[in-house]
Amino acid sequence: MIKKLTLLIVVILFLSAQQGISQEWLVPADKQSIENPSDYNLENVKKGKDLYMTNCKSCHGDAGKNNSLALVPLPPDIASETMQANSEGSLFYKLSNGKGLMPAFETTLPEADRWLLVNYIMNYSPDNTPVWVDLPPVKARLKATVNTVNRLVEIFAEAENKTGNYSNLTETPVNVCVERAFGNLPIGQVLTDNEGNAEFSIPENIIGDEEGFVTVVVSLGEDFEAKKVTVEKLKIGIPKETPKLIKKGVIWSTNENIPMWMLLSYLGAVGGAWLAIIYVVFQIVKIRRLSKE
Repeated sequence: MIKKLTLLIVVILFLSAQQGISQEWLVPADKQSIENPSDYNLENVKKGKDLYMTNCKSCHGDAGKNNSLALVPLPPDIASETMQANSEGSLFYKLSNGKGLMPAFETTLPEADRWLLVNYIMNYSPDNTPVWVDLPPVKARLKATVNTVNRLVEIFAEAENKTGNYSNLTETPVNVCVERAFGNLPIGQVLTDNEGNAEFSIPENIIGDEEGFVTVVVSLGEDFEAKKVTVEKLKIGIPKETPKLIKKGVIWSTNENIPMWMLLSYLGAVGGAWLAIIYVVFQIVKIRRLSKE
């Protein structure tokens, strides 16, 4: 019994060691030395962050939070020593080729985007000065009205400052969308001026409901904590064309709107019902006659 137990322990340790070896990810030497052709600056790091949030966060989690998905092997935090031990070329190679549960982004992301992802990861390298700092969103307030005559969305934005008071939010992008059944459709973005004001011109080709009504939604980016402003029932859209067959009551209004197959099916069903009724009545009459004989 002791021998069997010892043998089982040895087998488990051996398999564990093999698993550890199989997890080692070797990068060809010529790939390790490749330098990032994309500049390490705030703009590129922010673009890389957006790509990371879309493609990588679900497994690797938030940078520095060690909240990656519980997979085997465990996806490393991008701010960890394990991740930062990679060169830029190694990171690009691994992003491009993938391994195991790690997808090969070479088939889904352009080369430029993969280098932007490398920029974002290198933002957490101890050898670099961070150009992007994850700060809590700033509290902000938005006001918006719509001038339907001039087709303008008039916006005013302000944010909480260090003293806890609100001041004009300047040179900040504001998103403008129109409400749809399955979410908001972005139609543009505008920058606030030095007084926190902005004007957005609504495109002429916006599709509304059947009567041309549109609901406009104004919001700030993820760096701000602010309620979206919704302006409903604006007569600024092109009336949406609705197929005749799905208009309320139109199927039974006129015969010209009814497809031939539907009309024939209806007539066939009604005719069949009447034939069945006549047949039953005929049989009842027949039975009565036979009972009197």
